[in-house]
Amino acid sequence: MPTLVGIAAAIEQESAQRYAALAELMDARGAAATAAAFREMHQEELRHVEAVARWAKSVAEPVASPAGFAWLLPPELAASWDEVVGSALLTPYRAFAVAVCNEQRAFAYYSYLAAHATDDRVRSEAEKLAAEELLHAAALRRWRRLAWHRERREGIPVVSGSIEEVAGLDALLGRSWAGILACHRAVAARLREIGDADGARFLEALTAGTVPAAAVAAGSTADPAVAEREAIAASTTSLPLMVIAQRPLERLADQLETVLDSSQGELFDATVAAIDTTVAMLSRIALKTPPS
Repeated sequence: MPTLVGIAAAIEQESAQRYAALAELMDARGAAATAAAFREMHQEELRHVEAVARWAKSVAEPVASPAGFAWLLPPELAASWDEVVGSALLTPYRAFAVAVCNEQRAFAYYSYLAAHATDDRVRSEAEKLAAEELLHAAALRRWRRLAWHRERREGIPVVSGSIEEVAGLDALLGRSWAGILACHRAVAARLREIGDADGARFLEALTAGTVPAAAVAAGSTADPAVAEREAIAASTTSLPLMVIAQRPLERLADQLETVLDSSQGELFDATVAAIDTTVAMLSRIALKTPPS
């Protein structure tokens, strides 16, 4: 429990400090709107820091210095900001989008800790923290949506996408899900070959009831890309295979974010729903994938 409290405090403190530093950086660049977005997220993170302190008191654990637990945090939480901080296109919408992704990663991390906890009390509290991260992500999604509409009204340039209606999105999803299912089918077969039947069953059930029937049918007969086939055949342990299974989902998420940049109305809502479905699957795979 002291380690879980330390991790929770470190996650929120690191986020608060990073948002404050990014706000200063955006101010120095003259990006006033993006700086304001980071200040808004900084204030929200300070409330999360206070919430963790109250939670720690409720479980009768002191909050140790977060610095002692920073090495336990998923490196992706910092890497995601490092990848975009130098971009001249870091608008408020894009900042909120990265923050949403980080909340999803924090949710996946807490869920992973809960799944592997040997103490029932630690498991229960980790599950509570995971649920809180989902609430944080939901709030940031609302901010992301408001920022997107504000930027469109203000004429801020957005990435142009070729999909302009829901039918086009459906076609993209059909092709993408067929490829994802083909990849997952091949990965599951390889998992069975190396003796990981549980991993194979998990991957086969991942998309059940979510993917359109037409895509399922196409995926059942399609072959994965040559590079994927070679990587799958060369893998002898579960970890690299689960990473391979994530790749087509990540590619789809990137494509959907591009579509979102130039969509509105029904297309915007459908794209957001597709992104949420894709991210949820990525999170489930992340929970199944042991740390390297």
